[in-house]
Amino acid sequence: MNKKVKRFKYFMVVLACIAIFGTILPNALDPTETLAGNISVAVFGTMGTCLLFSITYFIIKTAILRGGK
Repeated sequence: MNKKVKRFKYFMVVLACIAIFGTILPNALDPTETLAGNISVAVFGTMGTCLLFSITYFIIKTAILRGGK
């Protein structure tokens, strides 16, 4: 794996963790929200974050690999 791609992968993992722990987790632990609301925020927020970051990773990884040749 290319050094730039490897560093970018670690950067994307850190950003995803910040997104999950910084925005989704506090909203899921909100005591004023119902249980169904907490579950939907946790499930769909985590799935959406993972999907968004994986799509972004593969698009930018392709651009990095094309630019390196």
